[in-house]
Amino acid sequence: YPVFLAGGNPTSAPTEYLVKIIEYVRLRMKNVPRISCYAKALDILRKTDEELKFLAEAGLDIVYMGLESGSSEILRIMHKGNTPKSMIKAGKKVLKAGIKLSLYVMLGLGGKKLSEDHVKETARVLTEINPTIFRFRTLNVMPNTPLWEDWKSGDFELLSPIECLIEERDILKNLGENVTSQVFNDHVSNYCGIESSNIKIDRAPFINTLNSYINDPKMKNLSRKNLTQM
Repeated sequence: YPVFLAGGNPTSAPTEYLVKIIEYVRLRMKNVPRISCYAKALDILRKTDEELKFLAEAGLDIVYMGLESGSSEILRIMHKGNTPKSMIKAGKKVLKAGIKLSLYVMLGLGGKKLSEDHVKETARVLTEINPTIFRFRTLNVMPNTPLWEDWKSGDFELLSPIECLIEERDILKNLGENVTSQVFNDHVSNYCGIESSNIKIDRAPFINTLNSYINDPKMKNLSRKNLTQM
């Protein structure tokens, strides 16, 4: 079975400690296919290139990082604590070390007001990094958060299901020709489940499938789900 190093940010731990854990897993589970963990950009940037290579050599296969958006304005509003520049730098650093990189993109994070900026800048950052994988998630607003209050007051407008699909389509349309990432819609929050093993090859049929969803009359009658428990 694959092994996931639990916790929101294991890469904040000292590298020597992480190496010992990874080596122990490899020792006790000879045929483990994959060891992975979450990572924050700032903690990746705190580690040297040599430290990340040590993790790769020990057997860390993939890290998952939340890009969410490539828009500096959206990241600022959401108090992400990162900038597009730091995400690009961290992402490239992970890949350089020989570790696979999976990024999360949050559809609808800019609401209606910043949707265009979200699309354009997210595609730009993905193009710059060319991650191994990127995954789409759809924004769900949690109670007792500032964004919940903004939504309830009307200051933040959630995208409709069709608008979420349009954002996804347009992000893919705006990717550079160099992007060869795998793409997944593997979450209950999403409105479609299509995926690609190489978006450079599959981009046109992927976009065509999204267009078929967008143009489906049933989608117009689909209400926006906001999942507060998953």
